[in-house]
Amino acid sequence: MSIHDIMNFETKRAIKLALLVQIEKVGFERVTVKNLAITANINRGTFYLHYKDKFEVMEDLQQELLNELESYVKNVQPLDAFHSIKIGQLYQPFITVFQFIKEHARAFRIILGEQGSPAFSRRMKKVFSNHILDKISVIREEGLDPEFLQYFEAFLTSAILGVIQEWLRSGDENLNVEELAMIHFRLLRFIGNLASLQK
Repeated sequence: MSIHDIMNFETKRAIKLALLVQIEKVGFERVTVKNLAITANINRGTFYLHYKDKFEVMEDLQQELLNELESYVKNVQPLDAFHSIKIGQLYQPFITVFQFIKEHARAFRIILGEQGSPAFSRRMKKVFSNHILDKISVIREEGLDPEFLQYFEAFLTSAILGVIQEWLRSGDENLNVEELAMIHFRLLRFIGNLASLQK
């Protein structure tokens, strides 16, 4: 990576961090390019070399988080996960997902919050749906029923995201990712028949 590339990367990172600061301070609707530039310690001309407006910054930040999240979620194998919980073992791929979210907790908390982007939660659910639901739907006959699949997707992705949002909202630093992963699957087992997806 050249010096120019490094400088561009650092500037864009500063702008994305500035966006988080401004959302937390005034809410996304009231964020301005002027305040983003001031917060990032750059001039407006420099801002426009990298982004056309605050919406493009938000899209870049969300896509960066979603791409990395997807790289971890795609390693989750639901049947292996449920089997691990049944025998009392932690499931490492899901722990890795939670670890990534914990490392970027501030960004996830702000964007998922009331002052952030309503669309982000839907996009996160889609990541979970694309890589987890597809692996479950072929296991049971109900998974072939479009109506069942629609509601099962809503249930499963909302359950996953709901636990993550509660964790982020509570700011519970005493709850580590391993404990959170165990709570997550205990909840899923308790709520319904997801454990019966195993053969």
